[in-house]
Formats: sequence, C-alpha cells, structure tokens
Amino acid sequence: MPTLAIQTEQPLLVALEQLAQNRKTSLEALIKEILWQYLQQPPPPPKTYSFIGIGHSGKKNLSTQVEEILANSLQRKEGWSLP
Repeated sequence: MPTLAIQTEQPLLVALEQLAQNRKTSLEALIKEILWQYLQQPPPPPKTYSFIGIGHSGKKNLSTQVEEILANSLQRKEGWSLP
C-alpha cells in the first residue's frame, strides 16, 4: 500500500490525535475514514461567475447587428453614445 505524507499545522495534528484517542483508533485509521467520507460526498456545483448576464439589454439582435448599431450611434463631436 502506498504511503502518503502531509505537512499540517500543530493545532490540526493535536485535534486529530485527540479525536483518534477518543474513538480508540489509530491516527492513520481515522484519517483514512475521514478521507473516504469526504470522497463519498457529492461534488460541489460548478462555480458561477457573478458578472454573467449583468449587461443583458433585452435586445436580441445586438450580436448580429453590432456594426450597424455602433455606426448609427456615432456622433462626431461627442463620440459614442447609445440611443
């Protein structure tokens, strides 16, 4: 069986050792049990980004008529301004 070595903070090690002692099991057996329990959980939902859909204009033709919309909105003195 392969060996897995990890580094951890002292407080976590102390807490795990105490839990193993309370359960009357070895630290190795406790950590194996915890890892198996973790792997049995369903995966978390995929991360969503908060900015998706934030600029929804309600117009369905923006992507197909972008050049026309921008050309019609150009004002020489002020630059771009959408209607």
